[in-house]
Amino acid sequence: MNKINYICVTKNHRHQTYLQSKLTVMKKKVLKAIFFIIFIALLIFCIGYVIKTNEESNVQFLTERPVTITIQQKSVATGKITPKEKVDVKPNISGIIKGIYIKEGEVVKVGQLLATVRVVPIVSNVNAAMQSISAAKIQLNNQKRIFERQKLLYNQGVISKQEYENAETDYKMAQQTVTQAQKEYDIARTGVTSGLEGLASIQIRATANGVVLEIPVEIGDQVIEANTFNAGTTIASIADISKMIFEGKVDESDAGKMYEGMPLKIVIGALQDKNIDGILSFISPQGKEENGTVKYEIKADIITPEGTYLRAGYSANAEVILNERKDVLAVREALIQYDGEKPFVEVLMPNGSFRKVFVALGISDGLYVEVQGINGNDKIKIWNSSDYDKSAEKK
Repeated sequence: MNKINYICVTKNHRHQTYLQSKLTVMKKKVLKAIFFIIFIALLIFCIGYVIKTNEESNVQFLTERPVTITIQQKSVATGKITPKEKVDVKPNISGIIKGIYIKEGEVVKVGQLLATVRVVPIVSNVNAAMQSISAAKIQLNNQKRIFERQKLLYNQGVISKQEYENAETDYKMAQQTVTQAQKEYDIARTGVTSGLEGLASIQIRATANGVVLEIPVEIGDQVIEANTFNAGTTIASIADISKMIFEGKVDESDAGKMYEGMPLKIVIGALQDKNIDGILSFISPQGKEENGTVKYEIKADIITPEGTYLRAGYSANAEVILNERKDVLAVREALIQYDGEKPFVEVLMPNGSFRKVFVALGISDGLYVEVQGINGNDKIKIWNSSDYDKSAEKK
């Protein structure tokens, strides 16, 4: 019985050993299969990466050659066209506009009647004038009695001729005082008096030759006289339009580069087809802050082309050339790249690759910039080509 048990145990042990070896073989096969699959996946990935890299290296970039041009740095001042000399005609007496005898755009000469003013009497002034007349008449009556008495005494030989003549003089002076008081009364009531119509303040006349630019009042408007405390109401603005100037403003960064006598190109919105030159004649010594920036006022005399009619108030821009370089090698600023703060361009090599070349930048006009470090035959990579670049390359 023991022998039989021994044989059974031995058979079981052998069977387990066989199963374990069989399992070990299967595990090895599975691991080999997994490793093979991983190897195939890595191989496919590497092949794909190489193909992709080769495709990227074969991307064709557009190129552009440097150009030799003249570069100008400009400052643009916005402003308007105004007369160099303008006169505002104001009344020297307050009142109501009675009549206007000119119209805007009309040419007038010195002394020409522009308008008339109807005086609105000031009650206190009229009353004072009436009181002056009354006092003058009382004085006149008194001097008349004295004169008549002195005349009688002189004819009787009682007084000397000197005393008679003194009485006569005082009587005539009293008559003159009454006349003067009457004129002052007329002026206080109507603004004019007999014998002084030509100098009457109710007649507003031109004080300069020129064209009437503006008549800011109408018949019936009240006007105020010009005096020490009040600028007065403008009846008409007159200017010589043959002498026009440009008035505009520039940034403080540009004002420091300007000087009187600089030439300007003036572009008028209403006259786009006209080339108008100007000469800078004034730069404000003090700037004014506008929207966070400091602006300086400038003025320029306009050289009006023959046959061109300039109207006051035209909006205009003045281009001032601040710096200029002629016949310099330049590229478009869009072609410049930066390594930190160092500018460079990529130049096409004979083998089709691109080489980074550091360059020195000079004057720029905002589109083209002067460069040093390359030559005119180099082909520069357009690294950020636009639709415009592509269409230009096709042409």
